[in-house]
Amino acid sequence: MLGLLFVLASCNNEVDFDWQPKVVSPLVNGELGLFQQPDVKNISDDFLITATNVFGNQRGTVNSLPAIGPLNFPLEPTKISDNDEIDEVGLSNVKISLTITNRMPVTMASGAVITLTSAGASTAFAETTIGQDIAPGTSQTFTISQSSGVLKNTFVVSLNNFKTLATNDPVTITDNSQVSMKLQFDPPTVDYIQFIAGKSSTFDTQFDFDAGLDQQNTEDVSGDLVVDLKNQVAIDFNLNINFLDASGGILGTVFPGGLELSANQSVVRRIGGQTIINNLQAAKKIQVKAVFNPTIANRKLTSDAKILYKLIGDLQFKVKVK
Repeated sequence: MLGLLFVLASCNNEVDFDWQPKVVSPLVNGELGLFQQPDVKNISDDFLITATNVFGNQRGTVNSLPAIGPLNFPLEPTKISDNDEIDEVGLSNVKISLTITNRMPVTMASGAVITLTSAGASTAFAETTIGQDIAPGTSQTFTISQSSGVLKNTFVVSLNNFKTLATNDPVTITDNSQVSMKLQFDPPTVDYIQFIAGKSSTFDTQFDFDAGLDQQNTEDVSGDLVVDLKNQVAIDFNLNINFLDASGGILGTVFPGGLELSANQSVVRRIGGQTIINNLQAAKKIQVKAVFNPTIANRKLTSDAKILYKLIGDLQFKVKVK
């Protein structure tokens, strides 16, 4: 609990006593969940097999159309995270939904194979075979389930053994005679995230803050800010805490140049001076920011990776009595 020493000025008498009113709350107690920062929970993409891919330059109405295929389509690469800091993720309880919509004037035949393969891998991360025909103007959704696996940040979806059924009826081929496919991961269990060695990764969190030390109600503020940090990760970090204004602009920083926080290290720092006091009075938000430089031997975060932080105001001031 935070104990603050208040000096009340009232009736020309000064009374010292310990008090913790709700209006003054320079105690912040939280955690920076490093593992949850990269966006690996919402993995999705959309793909299109164009009319040219299937029918070439043929357009217009034809009296009949022979079967087409088999054709193989390696589609555009998909990324788990666009920031390119992630090398791979370990996943479990994987469930992938694939919705195929047939806008062609002919039936898409069963037997097509959809594979997801990590960049550079020789075996598929996941694979399914479409077991039914998809008629013109209809959609079908298929599900791939997998207990666990490793997926690189960049992976490729392929649609192989693609075929159409022959028709003896007239059909019209246009530029919109396409097949679309939507891929969507249900939020998987992420067991670990491995980052790219040599590429700096940044994690941060921001939250609203009001120390209750506005100049209309308090004066002669002095004391220290006590910062209590616990790095519960087997990785070294450079950590900083920034005081922000209401729009997110930086007013000041607790550790100029950052604090080097070693793996699994606990640190308590007491910071005094008028600059810290001014920042506590003016800040409307606080940012906790951690940066690490992955190496080949030290670049993996597991699901319990976090940094705990406490900001404690050990302050003395006068409350203005009106």
